[in-house]
Amino acid sequence: MQTISIIGYGKMAKAIACGLNGKFALEIIGRDKEKIQNFIQENNLLNTTSLHTEKIIDIKDKILILAIKPYALEYFKYENQSIAVFNIMAGISISKLQSILDSKSYCRVMPNVASLIGSGLSVLYSDDIKIKKLASDIFDTLGSSIFVDKEEQIDSAGAISGCGPAYLGLVAEALIDAGIKEGLNLDISTKLVNGLFDGFSKLLQVKSPNSIRLDTTSPGGTTIDGIVELENSATRAAFINAVHAAHKKAKTLS
Repeated sequence: MQTISIIGYGKMAKAIACGLNGKFALEIIGRDKEKIQNFIQENNLLNTTSLHTEKIIDIKDKILILAIKPYALEYFKYENQSIAVFNIMAGISISKLQSILDSKSYCRVMPNVASLIGSGLSVLYSDDIKIKKLASDIFDTLGSSIFVDKEEQIDSAGAISGCGPAYLGLVAEALIDAGIKEGLNLDISTKLVNGLFDGFSKLLQVKSPNSIRLDTTSPGGTTIDGIVELENSATRAAFINAVHAAHKKAKTLS
């Protein structure tokens, strides 16, 4: 069984490790020995070893996933050459990585938290065609993956697929609260919103957003009045601006 070394034990490291659990052997690397052990135990990770280090990481012949914050990248000194490096840090370019650690291949990846349940979407970029099969083998186990043509598109895509679950979480919370305001209890309102998201995601596989909206909007009906309120509140522009702000922030991290 091939071993994947994950540097980090935060939320995205958890999503990735749980997605890969049982499909690859894992190695969890970090500075806090107790946190590493708790991470392995709490997530019931199989075939998993740990590497505790304050500074130096020997990356010889490793397949690395860098699941740390951008500011933590240079906490470590990386010795020798790895087989491949998969970087999930926003704003950290391949050229930046090349100046810090040596690897035969580099790939930027922007996963999302749905990887935790095997339904994630990972956006990838590499200028090395040899790494693409390995990348797909790893990240398709977390759900699905898509390659972009240019490295700068990673931050654009990440602002949608990576940040998007938070935006949709806000939408779900608002709809649940709206149900409560209109007299539904929390349990019923939550079930309605959960069912709405589940059905809508399936519809999106076969219909465009516009056609779904038109199918739901009758002339002079209830839905169009709701849509008018959303448009009056500039909801569409708010989402566009949110994606733009996230993309802009990613650029400041590079």
